[in-house]
Amino acid sequence: MSVISDFDIATDLKVEFLLPEESENLFIVGISKLGGTDLLNSGGAFVIGESLLGGTDLLGASAITWQNLSCQVSQAQLSIGGSVKDQLYFQPEPAQASLTLQGYTFDPNNNASFRPGVGVRVKLEKEDYSQIIWRGVIDTINATYDADGNNLMRLTAIDDMKRLFNTRLAEFDSENEDNYVTPYEQLELIAEQFGTHMNAASIETPGKIPSTLVTDVIPNNLVYEAIQVGLGLFWLDPETQEFVLVPRPDSSILPDFPVGAGYFTLGQSLLGGQDVLGSGDPVYTIGNDHDQLYHLCMTDLDTTSSDDEVFNSLKVELQSDSATYELVENADSIQLYGKFATDVTLNTTDSTELSRWANAVFTQSPTALVRQVGTKTKDLQGNLTEAALFLPGSLVGVDYTRGSFEIKDYYTITKVVHSIDVNNWFTTIDTWKEG
Repeated sequence: MSVISDFDIATDLKVEFLLPEESENLFIVGISKLGGTDLLNSGGAFVIGESLLGGTDLLGASAITWQNLSCQVSQAQLSIGGSVKDQLYFQPEPAQASLTLQGYTFDPNNNASFRPGVGVRVKLEKEDYSQIIWRGVIDTINATYDADGNNLMRLTAIDDMKRLFNTRLAEFDSENEDNYVTPYEQLELIAEQFGTHMNAASIETPGKIPSTLVTDVIPNNLVYEAIQVGLGLFWLDPETQEFVLVPRPDSSILPDFPVGAGYFTLGQSLLGGQDVLGSGDPVYTIGNDHDQLYHLCMTDLDTTSSDDEVFNSLKVELQSDSATYELVENADSIQLYGKFATDVTLNTTDSTELSRWANAVFTQSPTALVRQVGTKTKDLQGNLTEAALFLPGSLVGVDYTRGSFEIKDYYTITKVVHSIDVNNWFTTIDTWKEG
């Protein structure tokens, strides 16, 4: 079950930045190194990468490469995923890295090349194994200094989702003879305009979105719309920054929680039909039952139970026609507890789609729910566990027993946070129980 045996954080985890190989006396186009107004620009006086004298000395010829600065990184926190909107549907967030560094070589006040916009990636690498687990660009850098000259740099980095939500597409055209697109098809059109692709791990979701043609559009609402209508989870692949869309697992086809060495496999139908659960990977459990197959040791567990997260009256209306709506209620719950209502506006095609969507999200549980669960990703034997590769959209089992208190159930991972220092690696996952 280990990703890397005998894992050494200092040598097997690489924190790399995309920087020039030689930073001394580098020019940056449009930025003054002295804080003045004289800027190196593209007005024709200099040509990057070309010698004006026919010699070999070139302006800007220093190679840009991935440089491993792990030795200067004392702490790292990596996150990917999002949250759940009103216990109904997933809301994505840009993946973020928070890094703490020391040293003057790459202090932004000493090295003009180390600045916001520089590429960052975090990589597992040992012998023949190589896997990028986080990728983005520096967003902010804060540097502090003490009287003895020691510095400390805290930087945040963000993946391409931030750029996606702040870009402007010249055109989004989903018009076709069917007059609708699926959530996957809508995201695929956005990906093409954004300059990327749908990742191979993506899976089609149910749902129909009316076709449209818009120009000069910021695509964030189009992305949210596809996730909401498709009841899917969405993130950017850490290695390629391609779009990933997967349907949330259908709780109605989950088996009873495994006992002993039992487990089931994503990508295989539990009922012998065509409905499958995902990518073909085994489902891991986190808890204190060490007899489970695919078991990860639990470090902590948070539960929550709130009236704000439980509703027994749901009204879903058509965005194009508010008079067309679907109302789903639980009469028994209303009689016992009173009415807790929520309304949703959905950009879909007709009442049939409204009914499908409303019934898919309506099942609610008022019992205590697991909000977060943590595990020691570098285990007590020094091995790196599968928790290092957790992503949103996957199922995880929570198996915790203490006296008469027991939690044994499956949850969907919505967010993964890795907290890493020179000695330890802990992973905390946010979980969601749809029904």
